[in-house]
Amino acid sequence: MLKILIVAATVQESAFLISKKSKKSTSQLIPITVNKSIQVDLLITGPGVVATTFGMTKTLENNDYQLAINIGICGSLDKTMRPVKLINIVSDQFGDFGIEDNNEFIPAFSTGLFPKQSGIHSKGVLKSTNKLNISSLKAIPKRNGITVQKVHGSTKSAREAYNRYGPVMESMEGAAFFYVANQYQIPSLQIRAISNMVEKRNRKAWKVEDAIDALAGYVSLLLLDLQSLK
Repeated sequence: MLKILIVAATVQESAFLISKKSKKSTSQLIPITVNKSIQVDLLITGPGVVATTFGMTKTLENNDYQLAINIGICGSLDKTMRPVKLINIVSDQFGDFGIEDNNEFIPAFSTGLFPKQSGIHSKGVLKSTNKLNISSLKAIPKRNGITVQKVHGSTKSAREAYNRYGPVMESMEGAAFFYVANQYQIPSLQIRAISNMVEKRNRKAWKVEDAIDALAGYVSLLLLDLQSLK
C-alpha cells in the first residue's frame, strides 16, 4: 500500500479533502479515505515556515510515508502564469532568508555556514525529489518558487523579487516543505494553484476560491493516478 502525506497550510486550502466527520477533529493529522491501494493522511500545519517545519517533523518522526505532497495557493511573478493556473513547483528557496549588505541581499545558504550534509545547494535551492511518471503531472507546467516570511505587496518589492529570482511562484511554506521532506529522504511534490499576481496589493483582483476549486479538481485526478502505481 502506498502511504501518502498531503501537507497544507490551512483548512481553507484543503477542506475539499476533509469529510464532515473529520471536520470535527482537533488533530492536525487527518486520515483521508481513498481506497485500499493508497493510504492518505492530511497534515494541516498552519501558515509559514516555522509551523510547516514543526508540523512535518513531528509527523515524520512518528509515521512512514512513501510520498509527501504539498498543496495550496500561491502568488505569481510570471506574467504568463495567471490566477487559477495550476503549477508543479519543482524547486523552491527561502526568498528573504539572508543578509542585507548595504543594498545587496546575500542568501543565507551562500554564506558557507551550513553543513554540506544539509542537502541544500549553495544557492539555497531545494528541489522536488519525486520520480513520478504519471499523466496528471505531465498536464501542468513546471515552475520554480520562492518562500517568504512576508508576501510582497507593493510594486517596488515585487520588482525587486522579480529582479532577484525571475518569474517564480511565491508561497509561505514551499521551501520548508521540501527541506523537511528531503531531510527525511521522502519523495516530494509541490502542487499549487495561482490565486493572485505578485504586485501592488489588490485583494479585489485575487481569485482565491477559484484557485482552490481548481486545486481540488486536480488533486482528485492526481490521487486517481497514484492509485494505479504498484
